[in-house]
Amino acid sequence: MAISSPTHGTADIRRRTALGALGGMGLIALAGCADGSEGAGSEEVAALNEVEEITSADSLVESPMLAERVEAGELPPVAERMPALEDIMIEPVHEQIGTHGGTWNFPTRSAQEGPWDIGKPTEEALFRFTVEGDGVEPNVAKGFEVDDDLTEYTIHLRKGMKWSDGHDFTSADVMMWWEHIMRPEIFGRSVYDAFWSTDPSTGERAMAEFSAVDDHTVQVAFQHPRPMFLERVAIDAKWMFAPAHWMEEILDEFIGEEAALEIAKERGFEDLAGWYESACYYYWFWSDRPMLRAWIPTEDAGAEQVTWERNPYYFKTDPAGHQLPYIDQLSLETYQDPSHVELQVLEGHFDIGQFEFGSFTLLQENAEQGGYQVRQWEPAGWYSNGVQFNMEPPDETLRELFHDARFREALSVAVDREALSEQLTLGLGAPQQSSIAEGRPFHQEDWAQRWASYDVDRADELLDELGLTRDGDWRLRPDGEALRLVITQQSDAPQAGQFEELLKHHFEAVGIQTDVELVDRGRFGDLNDSGQLQLTTSGVIGGIHPIFRPDTVVPLRAGTPWHTQYGTWYAAEGAQGVEPTGDIMELITLYREMSAQTDSAAIDDYAEQIIQLHEKNLWALGYTGPVPTLFSVSNNMANVPAETTFADEFRDLGHGRPAQFTFIDPEVETA
Repeated sequence: MAISSPTHGTADIRRRTALGALGGMGLIALAGCADGSEGAGSEEVAALNEVEEITSADSLVESPMLAERVEAGELPPVAERMPALEDIMIEPVHEQIGTHGGTWNFPTRSAQEGPWDIGKPTEEALFRFTVEGDGVEPNVAKGFEVDDDLTEYTIHLRKGMKWSDGHDFTSADVMMWWEHIMRPEIFGRSVYDAFWSTDPSTGERAMAEFSAVDDHTVQVAFQHPRPMFLERVAIDAKWMFAPAHWMEEILDEFIGEEAALEIAKERGFEDLAGWYESACYYYWFWSDRPMLRAWIPTEDAGAEQVTWERNPYYFKTDPAGHQLPYIDQLSLETYQDPSHVELQVLEGHFDIGQFEFGSFTLLQENAEQGGYQVRQWEPAGWYSNGVQFNMEPPDETLRELFHDARFREALSVAVDREALSEQLTLGLGAPQQSSIAEGRPFHQEDWAQRWASYDVDRADELLDELGLTRDGDWRLRPDGEALRLVITQQSDAPQAGQFEELLKHHFEAVGIQTDVELVDRGRFGDLNDSGQLQLTTSGVIGGIHPIFRPDTVVPLRAGTPWHTQYGTWYAAEGAQGVEPTGDIMELITLYREMSAQTDSAAIDDYAEQIIQLHEKNLWALGYTGPVPTLFSVSNNMANVPAETTFADEFRDLGHGRPAQFTFIDPEVETA
């Protein structure tokens, strides 16, 4: 019997995915909203959220700012701007029906330094993770069907849905993305893992085939079962569509290379590669690029302050028929120094601020004065402060050391985690190893304490065994040269340099000369992509489940520092990068086999084996346990969850469904 989700516009959206219908997985206890849908408030709100569809155009209510434009003849009526009534998506509210209006003052880094600051909260994916985190649900899509073999997915789009410029959104936009952007890899990414299926007997991968059935239906066919396809789409290919009418005006395939290059240079790019990455991947900064997001920029990125306004053609309402978003405008204010955001939050200026846990005391002590509350969202990573080894550095001697578990153990036990916990996390981040917390799926007994005891004698013993003799205070490599490590971190990271200097102190106490290198984001990316890093404190490994977001724990593509060369090899099918061996290759083998399973218990079994390899090898060391991500939320804002899971898979702040964030009194301006 084929599995499907309802294809009408309901926002109940607690849909079963293909695998979920087979029984679900053990991740449900991990990912959910800590205060749950019930935590939104009263029984009245819960009952209100049960509304499944808009039944009359008269029920639609738009923002006064759009009503004025309709009255002036600048826009068609709201019913003509939204999908067919039965296909309008109803977004549940967290606490209350909101009020149209207001400007959300939004701190962000520059478009180059922090594209995801605004990218994730405003993202509209074809499928997204549910609030509970136990699977995915239709979003831009209105539903799906999958055959009994889990090899053919039929995706239904919303009739009458439109881009932000009023053009119809159809299957042609999905096909444009697949045939002219993703498959030819014009924006610098290999075809995502979501679109490959694995032969369970040979391990060979085969690429999916796309076809448009009609204007509102797309089929994706695989050679082998792909039970987690929709979850992978929600992660790998969040925007599995592109405005065909706009792309046909910029891509060299349609207008010729000379004309396309001229456009690229007009946009500030010297070549098509950079322009295509911006137009097809980081596209949300271009004001003329049609989008499906709740807010769209009124000007291109570049100024210190950029305004985004509500999308008149946005496809969602609340349960009472109010077209979302509630908030009329976003005012994106660029900052260079994170302390500027802290200061502005304390003065009541920024409506929502995101902080690392080191800001907890400052935020709490000034909450009443600043007119905000501090919200804590639980992370999905395995540590809060840790270090990743680039397992394939250019230096052959370092490569051999990094692959020797004794060296990794020495750098683990050489560090006083108790001291780090107090200094970096106020004692909240437990002094422990990188590991999965107790009570969460795939927790391994005693993992947190592996190599976690502060033992300088043990570190010295291990380094001696490795032939790292001393010349005075410092150790020498087996080749007789001085042993020197470089720890690299991004200069704009919160408290950049603080953790790194503490590691330097402990490493040098056992004779290892250590340099701390703080570089800008672009330089860090270059070093990582080219495999030039040695150790880095940037990034966290872990995630909700290896089948959901394997990238940090399985080398499927470049990006995660510890395996970036292996990930390059896998994504390029051996044409680039370094072929892994041993347990690292076993990770890939297990992932391929896991991806071909159609039974949830079998998938969890493979996931457990992947986790156990990480416990055994500890390719990334953790020094303090996970701590919450903090948000300051203005007392004048409602519908922002007090607690939930903060994870890249869930799109960070985007998991709170920002389109339904509302000002209690939109007339009250922040400082």
